[in-house]
Amino acid sequence: MFTITAQDRHGVWHKGRIRKFMPIECWRLQGFTDEQFYKAQATGLSDGQLYKMAGNAVSVPVISAIGQKIKKIYYEQEKK
Repeated sequence: MFTITAQDRHGVWHKGRIRKFMPIECWRLQGFTDEQFYKAQATGLSDGQLYKMAGNAVSVPVISAIGQKIKKIYYEQEKK
């Protein structure tokens, strides 16, 4: 497992070439809204810092899915 960092080169295959993720795409992958990204960007942070912030974040969608699964198992166990 790895995180998205400022020095790494992550990208997507696009029209026969690899295109580097934009900072906003990294934020979206981590579960942030565009509004949250633009608010951070408006403070004058560089793209490198925005990449770093995305890479240091906890992926909210992943944690949410784990929590929902634990909750489901808990309630199934309570019924027994």
